[in-house]
Amino acid sequence: MKPKRILIASDIHLAHIDWYGVKTDDRVAKFISDVEAEYEKEPFEALLLLGDYALDFWQWSIKGCYLREGISNANRFAKDFLSRLDKYPFVIRAIAGNHEQYGEENFKRLVGHSRTGLYDAGDVLFVLLDNFAANLDPDFHSDGTFTGTDVSRVKELLAGYPDKKLVLCAHHFDPANESEAFRELLKNEPRLLCLFGGHVHLSRIVDLGEDCGNKKLIYTGNYSYSKEKDPASSFWGFREVYLDETGLTTRYITPENVYVSPVTNETTVHAYGKQDEVIIHF
Repeated sequence: MKPKRILIASDIHLAHIDWYGVKTDDRVAKFISDVEAEYEKEPFEALLLLGDYALDFWQWSIKGCYLREGISNANRFAKDFLSRLDKYPFVIRAIAGNHEQYGEENFKRLVGHSRTGLYDAGDVLFVLLDNFAANLDPDFHSDGTFTGTDVSRVKELLAGYPDKKLVLCAHHFDPANESEAFRELLKNEPRLLCLFGGHVHLSRIVDLGEDCGNKKLIYTGNYSYSKEKDPASSFWGFREVYLDETGLTTRYITPENVYVSPVTNETTVHAYGKQDEVIIHF
């Protein structure tokens, strides 16, 4: 197969909160410019966004802006920021996270994408799943309802694309709360290569163990806030994925950024770097 490069990102959170001493709009604009810079450095064929573009239905503090004020920051992310990438030839997919509780019709209207999707990379099919598919278009503030992986949909795609390997992507996979059918499918289907998820705001590689065929769950970091006190180990960034005839290679990229450390309260320069490499041979 012709070598391909793909970027995967999640948890950008255009919202009412500033993190690490950087204004929200400036941070999201930096995400867009960092994606542009990465493309200029080495072109890629697709940008896959795995959700949490805002906090529109947030159940904490002052609550989400959509029910409180009728404002959709998910829409503002798509209209004012993501649209800046329209000039590039790469494909964009932007599925829903747990903070985009819009039903399919509203999600398409506000974000311009579907809650689910596919990206055909030749020998490999990226399957973008909706794992927060319940209680949509709510009239109450919440953090979403985890519904788990639609195993029947994955089986349909395996049958419909018999010559392809599949990569599963979702805003979140929660192995402890997934179905037994999900675990059995991972264990018994060699064409399922790995899983990419967001939600935890970390760059992390998890081996799912023998019950899941030792498949790897690869987390895509964040461009908002880290779940660790010191954000340096999983600072703002995104994953690159290389595909060639030998397999899949992925690394977490952290662009250069200047931020205020919540540990030292000092201005910190986070250098451009790559980390957490995973290689999956075909």
